[in-house]
Amino acid sequence: MIIQYFFDFDTGQQLNFEVDLEREFDFKQNLSSAPDWTKLDNNQCQNCPLKKTVFSHCPAALDLDKVMADFQKTPASTKVNVRVATPEREYSKRVTLEEGVRALMGLIMATSACPVFNTLRPNARHHLPFASREEFILRSASLYLMHQYLIANEGGEPDWELKGLIKTNEQLQLVNHAFWQRTMTAFQSDANSKALLSFFTMSSSVSASLQSQLGKMKSVFYSS
Repeated sequence: MIIQYFFDFDTGQQLNFEVDLEREFDFKQNLSSAPDWTKLDNNQCQNCPLKKTVFSHCPAALDLDKVMADFQKTPASTKVNVRVATPEREYSKRVTLEEGVRALMGLIMATSACPVFNTLRPNARHHLPFASREEFILRSASLYLMHQYLIANEGGEPDWELKGLIKTNEQLQLVNHAFWQRTMTAFQSDANSKALLSFFTMSSSVSASLQSQLGKMKSVFYSS
């Protein structure tokens, strides 16, 4: 499954990206020319399960390198027309570069070979670019509960209290912190840094205040 991102700037510049959601990491690829910031031991996440004997470089960093290089000299506040093409439909919106890059980065990280980011793959399969905080929380909880229903249907023990969702996002927060430090060793970009911070802030709301966030969703089901 391919999802395409098209960035059209007012200057006439165009940047296009294709993200293959089913791509596989090539363990045998030659990474001798890969930038230092992508090396696994460069601010490696404390909860990273990858071993340097197998992975010399961070899979998520390798996937993001081109995107970050393309946007590193553009201010985050730059207005841009972004079109996202999925097999089912297309989305288009005029946004700040920060919002457009955040959506693209989130999709790339969620479908990378990083075992921690990989927990977001179901969200990526039903990608919703430019999602608001409410949409992000609602989709995260809904997909998690659907997974629990399938577990219960197969005779397993479901987690209806969403404890696993909170734990997963706590693990993501550890990765987010280390990944931020990793990128700052190579990029001082306004667009990249703000896009990453925005993405990380949205994910942190799940682990920090999920019950409070879900409580605000009552209006979706009950009229005031």
